[in-house]
Amino acid sequence: MRVSLARAVYSRADVYILDDPLAAVDSHVSKHIFTNVLGPKGILQSRARILVTNAVQYLNNVDNIVMLCDGEIIEQSSFVQAMEKQREIFEFIHRHFEDAQSSSENSSMLSDIEYAENGLGKIDCRNSSQQLLGRTDTDATNGAAVQSGDTTLSGEDRQTEDVGRIISAESRRKGKVAWSTYSTYVNASGKGNVTMLYIGFLLAVIGDVCANMWLKYWSSSSTDTSKSNLTSTHSPFYYLYIYGGIGLFGAAISLLKALVLWTRCSIRASTVVHQNMLTGVIRSPMSFFDTTPIGRILNRFSSDVESCDQELSSEISNLMDSLAQILSALAIIAITIPHLLVITPLLAYASRYYQKLYIKSSRELRRLYSTTRSPIFAQFHESAAGITTIRAYSQQSRFITENEYRIGQNIRVDNASLLLDQWLAMRLETIGNFLKLGAAVNAIATMHRSGTGDGSLIGVVISSTFVISGATNWLMRTISDIEVCMTHLERAAEYAALPAEAANIIEDCRPKEVWPEKGMVEFRNYSTRYRNGLDLALKDMTFRVMPRQKVGIVGRTGAGKSSLTLALFRIIEAAGGQILLDGEDISKYGLFDVRSKLSIIPQDAVLFAGTVRENLDPFNNYSDQEIWRVLEQANLAEYIRNKHKGLEFMVAQNGSNFSAGQRQLICLARALLKHAKILVLDEATAAIDNTTDVIIQQTIKREFKDCTVLTIAHRLNTVIDSDMVLVVDEGRLAEYDTPQNLLANKQSIFTKLVEEAQNSNA
Repeated sequence: MRVSLARAVYSRADVYILDDPLAAVDSHVSKHIFTNVLGPKGILQSRARILVTNAVQYLNNVDNIVMLCDGEIIEQSSFVQAMEKQREIFEFIHRHFEDAQSSSENSSMLSDIEYAENGLGKIDCRNSSQQLLGRTDTDATNGAAVQSGDTTLSGEDRQTEDVGRIISAESRRKGKVAWSTYSTYVNASGKGNVTMLYIGFLLAVIGDVCANMWLKYWSSSSTDTSKSNLTSTHSPFYYLYIYGGIGLFGAAISLLKALVLWTRCSIRASTVVHQNMLTGVIRSPMSFFDTTPIGRILNRFSSDVESCDQELSSEISNLMDSLAQILSALAIIAITIPHLLVITPLLAYASRYYQKLYIKSSRELRRLYSTTRSPIFAQFHESAAGITTIRAYSQQSRFITENEYRIGQNIRVDNASLLLDQWLAMRLETIGNFLKLGAAVNAIATMHRSGTGDGSLIGVVISSTFVISGATNWLMRTISDIEVCMTHLERAAEYAALPAEAANIIEDCRPKEVWPEKGMVEFRNYSTRYRNGLDLALKDMTFRVMPRQKVGIVGRTGAGKSSLTLALFRIIEAAGGQILLDGEDISKYGLFDVRSKLSIIPQDAVLFAGTVRENLDPFNNYSDQEIWRVLEQANLAEYIRNKHKGLEFMVAQNGSNFSAGQRQLICLARALLKHAKILVLDEATAAIDNTTDVIIQQTIKREFKDCTVLTIAHRLNTVIDSDMVLVVDEGRLAEYDTPQNLLANKQSIFTKLVEEAQNSNA
């Protein structure tokens, strides 16, 4: 968040639109941002600022308040005027403070320290608008806006907060493609299918040889008959029928070969390769996604998979056709004029020599082509995701220039590949011409030496040399292209072999169906880090949450609160110590068995493209009645009923056709439907309006009263009624006690957090 603000300040714009930058940070950071950046004495004091927020404690520091409801402006005035009119803005602020006061009155710990996160719980806003927020209206210098609806935190801001994130360089292999890559494709195609393809190839060679030899026999028979003036013992139909039969046999073999290649080998290989890639990526730990741009992953699943699906199978087909033509032509020459084969090894050696020179460069160029294509995907994805920011700062030309540069780098590699193809073609055609010349000279020398010759025999031999010349040229290019295509397969295989998370299910060690029955959570000397090479995010954490307890987890931004959640769900694994649920070490069970026993309502509601039913019950485990029941509990049933098709209403990607508050309520309904014994609330109400916040808090208290609830919160009033409060500081357990005991100690971190919340909102 602070990085995004620094970037905005650096832009030096005249107008700043701030989409709730105070929602997901603690009170200390919130006060610092408002005082030093957004407020009347902040860095941006001379600029116009439009603040979209639900943080009503800052409204006395703005010139003008605009209240929205259902996309319309329902009231617009200054703070003082709003307090005097006592209309919509006044009611909105008053409800917020009544909710905070209600939370405070239910707590018995205020005897030593008067708790009020907003500092307003006991103030009558009807009679003292200036005292309410501690300033006069004339102090303001620029305007702001407050929205009565839902707001959504920018995902880009949260990404930039991850200061430990380092994008890894894309790997690019060098040298020959390993034989293991070829065996990977054979295994993916199926050994039975490959055997059938090999048999079809041999039969195609035999059929081609038989067809050419029968033509030679037919031609010779006609010549001998005309010389002796004898009547042929066989009619022309005899030769035609046999030749037609051989042709039908060859056509059947070609059809069989094509069917096996394209409908069995190719489809099966493509399916297996893609499935292995997808499994490898999905099963990768989160550290992989932290260090790998999404554009790089898209490139592998688009360009590389396309090459494996289409180019590779096509090149294999060309290879078999070329090889069949060469073998059949060599067989004919060996049968008719064996001594002509002397020249073929020399020509084969020369062709192979140039092909080896070609493949070294072509292989590396294709790898370079793939790696220069990934940045294009990455930059395009980033541009599409941040298009509003790009336009806001008038940076279109910069991103267009960068995109053109990256495309240009990719085209340069492609042009080099085309030139290299022409280089090889010229040399292979020259070698083929030498072979044709040798065959013609040999035929002339043979006829001159013997004085006679079999014209049909010489014709077959010369035509065979023409076949060898063209097929050899094509064969060398095809072999090179196959190895080049294999570079795409090795990139796909690389993702299939990514390091994976722990197994989803360990058959020999599965928990009981009712586990965890009590809901006790225990951390024992637990430490973890996000990935190797980084510092520990949690250090020697030891505490116990008893069954049915409600525990609030607090701390400054970056203290390690969310890391506790990731550790509990085993998104990040332990570097030391244990986590136990009802006394059972969760590391001995599969990930599915652990995660399926927990529920979470995250800060950023996660919805998928699909129906409402699929988002609530992706495994189809619950009836419609149960789904409607939880929607009623989440105050969403009426809204969903009014939608076309009800539970079959389509949710857009990321739930973009629902407001932020509605998305969060859907996540609440999902947790209610699962009703796990342990519920985690990770900043669940940080970026939503106060009304939705109240609905969620009341529903959780009512429906999860028999469950263990862990609540991570910046709004301290959401955890003040907890049975216990756990304070995290720099990844360590700093304090763990009842809120009353912590507040009784004026030197405790929790007390200081409460005082900072009061001071920041006073």
